[in-house]
Amino acid sequence: MSSVSSPKDEPFSLHTTSLQSNKEQLTPHKLSLLVLIAEYHDSQKFTPGIDDEEENADSYTLSESERRQVMTMLLDLLQSPDLDLSELKVRLMPALHPTMMEKFEDRLEDFKTDKDAAVVDFIETLGSMVMNEENDCTIHRASVVGIFIRRLWLSFSQMSFSQLTSFLHRLHSYLTGQPVMTYSHQVAESAARENAMGDGERRMSESFGGSLTDSLMSARGGPLGQSGLMAADLSAIGVSGEREKMSFSQKQAEFFISQQAGLLSLDENKALSPKQLQKKLSAMLEQHPDMAEAHFLSYLNNLRVKEYCTAVHNLYHYFDRNAQLTGEATGNSKRPEDEISRRYAALNLAALHFNFNHKREAKAALLEAIRMAQESNDHVCLQHALSWLNLLAYQEGDAGMQMERSVSKSHDLSLSYLTSLGVQALARHNAFATAAPASVFDYMMKSNVINCQNSLYGMMSISAAQRSALWSYYGNRECAAMCAQTVLCLDTQEKGVFYNGESICIALCILARHHADRGDHSCATEILQHARQRFPPHTQHAHLWQACEQSLTFEHALLTGKWGDAERAAHNLRALKDSEGRLHLARLLGQRGEVTASLKLLHSLKDEFSDSKELTPDFLCRVLLAMVDVLMTTDNHTASLPHLTHCLTHATSHHLHYLAAVTTLYLAVVQMRMKLPGQALKLVETATLEISSHGGPYDRARLLYAYARCKVAAAQNGSIDERKTALLGAVTQMTTVVTLFQSLEVTHRVKDALYYQARLYHQLGYTAERNRCAYRFKQLDQQMPTLSKISVHAV
Repeated sequence: MSSVSSPKDEPFSLHTTSLQSNKEQLTPHKLSLLVLIAEYHDSQKFTPGIDDEEENADSYTLSESERRQVMTMLLDLLQSPDLDLSELKVRLMPALHPTMMEKFEDRLEDFKTDKDAAVVDFIETLGSMVMNEENDCTIHRASVVGIFIRRLWLSFSQMSFSQLTSFLHRLHSYLTGQPVMTYSHQVAESAARENAMGDGERRMSESFGGSLTDSLMSARGGPLGQSGLMAADLSAIGVSGEREKMSFSQKQAEFFISQQAGLLSLDENKALSPKQLQKKLSAMLEQHPDMAEAHFLSYLNNLRVKEYCTAVHNLYHYFDRNAQLTGEATGNSKRPEDEISRRYAALNLAALHFNFNHKREAKAALLEAIRMAQESNDHVCLQHALSWLNLLAYQEGDAGMQMERSVSKSHDLSLSYLTSLGVQALARHNAFATAAPASVFDYMMKSNVINCQNSLYGMMSISAAQRSALWSYYGNRECAAMCAQTVLCLDTQEKGVFYNGESICIALCILARHHADRGDHSCATEILQHARQRFPPHTQHAHLWQACEQSLTFEHALLTGKWGDAERAAHNLRALKDSEGRLHLARLLGQRGEVTASLKLLHSLKDEFSDSKELTPDFLCRVLLAMVDVLMTTDNHTASLPHLTHCLTHATSHHLHYLAAVTTLYLAVVQMRMKLPGQALKLVETATLEISSHGGPYDRARLLYAYARCKVAAAQNGSIDERKTALLGAVTQMTTVVTLFQSLEVTHRVKDALYYQARLYHQLGYTAERNRCAYRFKQLDQQMPTLSKISVHAV
């Protein structure tokens, strides 16, 4: 199912509504590009002959690869903003032939020495490169370079004497490396244009002529008027020389906005940093104050750093400016474009409020967008609004058939992206609403079909990451790791940029946790370091790997007995995920023997789960198991039975197979302590397959430890041969338990296993083996003595 929508039907595309002229303005940087084009043109004109050896003694010929490299670099420079001469030379040096680079520098040196005469003579020769017959010239007059030359030649021809003098002065500053003070010149021209405006245009200029962040306005104590900002104002607000000499033509500004918006949607790390991007946008709006698209890009940039006030300001500016400019262009006070602008303004405002967790405001904006869309019969806008409404309803626990209707309607309207997104949201909702895993993954398969049919590369990555997260949720860690690797191996290249969004970070976190659970902490650290490189701290998805890093640090510190490191990691995690951080802190308090504080915190988390719809079902199971851990370390195992039965019922109803198996293991340990080894052994055997298949070394070691103890306890009433067979089997299993605990550096659990193994050897009469285990226990006890009975009663 594929669809081709017109630009008007695409609600989130940036349409150019600027009224500014596309006329090129000659700048020193563009003159340097003209020199580069002229040198390339001269290199292509040379034809060796007998009579022109002296004339062409310094000539050269470019190879095919060199020509391709020069043309590609030239196209990039034509679309980029103006650069310093030093920056331009750095970019040209690797690409240009040495002779061509030398001639380029010689021509610029002539401009510096001969000044106006050399510049005028050079400009006059430009026409010959594109005005001759087509067969006699290298550059076609209708090509990109040809149009660029003709526009700049026309711009130079129309310059007045004062403009020419100002340009030559700026050119001299450009060639000598001094700051190019173009800002005051542009302000003067802006003032001249403003004087020629009518009253209505002047009012609009005063309202919207400033920057987005209001920093420029606040520097003067009010909106920008005819006088603009003087040099003193610039120094007062810290405007640097780099900003003053940054110049964007209309086409360069449009290309820059399109490029950065694309990078923000595909790979935020390759886009400019928020600070650099805002500087460029502010400089761009000083030169093109009526460019509405720059306001929307600034809105996206502020969302990256969670700057609410400025983001709202930029969003209002974009839609207000867009509506006024299109109104002037059409001269019609009641147009469909106005209604479209208002609808999607409300929709974007709802998305903004949702990102900042303002649910009531987001719902009000969505209802306003839905009302306007219904009045104008705009089904596309309705579907986008309904998708956001479904997300809000899901978080409030009020979703169901509404999602299915949204998916069906999106399919009828050929909105493939919304259809795939809706199917994945429905799969996630069903997974948390006790649906069978088979039906959940059936929905995920349908989403994959839609993604492949419509080449939705980003959605392919998101779908694979969600499958990985679902497998991890159900407890199948191997399948989760396999799907996470699929995310990283997908070819998601689009317009030369690979997708590097939230799903990539989620996949890396799942792989890091998978390796950490296996005891390979060095590999997990390397994966998180790679995530740090792909998602630096200033990006919007960095909190995912940061939370994963703190969680893994806590788990490792808790097992190795480093309470200080574990406490720091728990507090750091609270800054990212409050509920998870409090759960980790409660577990730490229980391990340290602060039973009352731990249980109080765990009961508050349990109550919070009942009131909140944002926590996943597995969170309650982990809270209940943490309660059981605390109760059993205090040898109050009978009080843990209600929590275990509640946890087992909840895990079974939500198909959380692994958590159900772990809960069964806890029940077995409780029954063994209640002197019911036979029933305990049956429960351990029930959980053996699930934990052995999907558990990490720590859980497998606990399983074998419990199985050995239950087996020995159950054989106490049997014959001598049965007891000896049980003891020999338990000794072998305890050797494996010790090895698994040692691989994780869990010293206190190694001591427990060695102590029990020594007792088994003593019952068998194996004195040498008993003494060896006792000696190893003594060495470990000297390194980490047991100061409390809390760790002795741990499961």
